[in-house]
Amino acid sequence: MSASADTMHSELAHVVREVPGVAFLAPGLRSRLRALRATSPLARPGDDTPGITVSTAREDGRTTVTTVEIRLICRSDRRALDTTRAVREAVDHHLTTRYPGDDFRIIVTVTGVT
Repeated sequence: MSASADTMHSELAHVVREVPGVAFLAPGLRSRLRALRATSPLARPGDDTPGITVSTAREDGRTTVTTVEIRLICRSDRRALDTTRAVREAVDHHLTTRYPGDDFRIIVTVTGVT
């Protein structure tokens, strides 16, 4: 992956927020804990964007797969399934355009509706 984790997080946050039906990104447990304690030992570089987690792991010893997990809150005037599919497609398009040749696994989780 050629970009820093911070850059990828901010890019993905922008892409996700532009999808119709997305109310906002949902903070995960790590973000909530960090908010309680400013110098949390759980903080990691590139982990400043609530709702987006990027991790890289080797599969089968040769291939490196980057997993992008997105947690979001949907708007109540749109179907959550349609929003989830649109987010997955938008993120996939962005990643394959911006980082060609890299393998990505995209996981989108709707944590609520507003």
